[in-house]
Amino acid sequence: MSQITLRNARLLAEDHFTAPTTLHISNGRITATSDEAADGRAGEVIDVDGQFVMPGFIESHGHPSMYGRTLLQVDVRPDVVDSIADIQTAIREAASSTEPGGWIRGAGWDETYLADDRVPTREDLDAAAPDHPVVLTRTCRHMLLVNSKALEVCGVDEDTPDPAGGRLVKDGSGRLTGLCQEKAMDLITVPDYEPDELSGGFARAQQQFLDWGITTVHDMSTSRTDLRLYTELADSRQLSIRLRPWLWALTQMGYDGILDAALAAGVTSGLGDDWMRIQGAKFVLDGGVGGKTAALCCPYEHSDETGILYIDDETLTGHLREAVAGGLRLAIHSIGDAAIAQARRALKDIGDDEAVRTRRTRIEHCTLPADEDLDFLAEWNIIACSSVGFIYHLGDSYLKVLGTDRMPRVYPHRSFIDRGIIAPGNSDVPVTNGNPWEGIYGAVTRTTKTGQVLDAEQNITLAEAIRAYTSDAAYTSFEEDTLGTLAPGAHADFQLYDRNPFDLNPEEWLDLTPSAVYVAGEKQPLSREHP
Repeated sequence: MSQITLRNARLLAEDHFTAPTTLHISNGRITATSDEAADGRAGEVIDVDGQFVMPGFIESHGHPSMYGRTLLQVDVRPDVVDSIADIQTAIREAASSTEPGGWIRGAGWDETYLADDRVPTREDLDAAAPDHPVVLTRTCRHMLLVNSKALEVCGVDEDTPDPAGGRLVKDGSGRLTGLCQEKAMDLITVPDYEPDELSGGFARAQQQFLDWGITTVHDMSTSRTDLRLYTELADSRQLSIRLRPWLWALTQMGYDGILDAALAAGVTSGLGDDWMRIQGAKFVLDGGVGGKTAALCCPYEHSDETGILYIDDETLTGHLREAVAGGLRLAIHSIGDAAIAQARRALKDIGDDEAVRTRRTRIEHCTLPADEDLDFLAEWNIIACSSVGFIYHLGDSYLKVLGTDRMPRVYPHRSFIDRGIIAPGNSDVPVTNGNPWEGIYGAVTRTTKTGQVLDAEQNITLAEAIRAYTSDAAYTSFEEDTLGTLAPGAHADFQLYDRNPFDLNPEEWLDLTPSAVYVAGEKQPLSREHP
């Protein structure tokens, strides 16, 4: 029987850390949190010398398998490239080591931070790799940019009609620019990686989660391939983080839906164990703000565009009704206010109000809710799974395309909390960097990475922001008693810091890294040295 005792540990207690005390762990669970609770079976004793102990972070909306794939691709994130020329250089380097005709895949570009101040085009990619099909996913994951070779390989040209819920963007002359939005992404069929590549990519992603202090991740786009991978990793005891998969319901954004297959197989929410447990079905209603595909009630700034809705009300309600009847919980991607309103209408029309109210139904992102949406969330006990991590990384583009007047409605965490709405934070990694401290910084300061402040109305406290990434996130999977807490009976998933976050300036949070991370009472290797 494994016994561990941490002495001189300062434990998180809502808005402060305790005086040095003792944390007792047995068989992967916390058994006591006081000096007086020792039972004579201390086992391994570790003196942490007054370090600050917090529950492991929970990424309530991420994409670990997608993140693993991204780590295998050309990196064109704003932290890496400053211009279209930089993107071209990265593609040329990849082409030099890729056989002719082989796909070159990349991800992370955001025109907001390019010196060129424009969206790249197929011609930009053609100039870098004319003989390879190239596909670059925008940071939001709701658009693909492809070159002429990729269009040719996939049989897409100027005569290809726009699919419902998607758009093949054309220039003023009617020529395809290479930009494929939303359902149009389904037309670009890129071969997936081999199983050993997927396993290797996930291993890298898993290590990064641990380095960030994340011990549980909700996968919001789980496919058949992902389930197979996760099951193999769990069976071979290669999981070092806990996974909470949400099944990708419908065929969208280039991914095959598995709702029908899951229902036919009798898959229900709760299937699994403490390491991997199915949560429910994930539906996507609209796109993202920065690329102007999130569905809005009023147009984007200096534009007549209002974004894209994937699906009509009747069809959506039918799918949700099927999922609920089959025993699956619901998570509904709704970023724009028009999409949130559509989700609200559909949930009311399902015909099973009790299931919607009691199964901890989630609105994913919930970026721009109106007052009537907030009323609905509070009254129906709906979770606003808020991607507040976007404020730091994508807030500049929000200001640009939404304008300042709408900023107090963007990820309105003060309003969520004041109305009693559970609103866990998340990064949507790899859409943005997965470091929870960047999301916490954005939630507290409402400040972007360039220093712009969205508003002065929706700030929350540090304690509230930490709760959003721990106990509130645990609530979304009915695990608030065992995850995101240091209470006796909880899984011994926690992280240690040598600095007290409550004593730091907000900007210093961005540099915080855990000195140690434990999952199920086992210390996990970190990929960096600590003093």
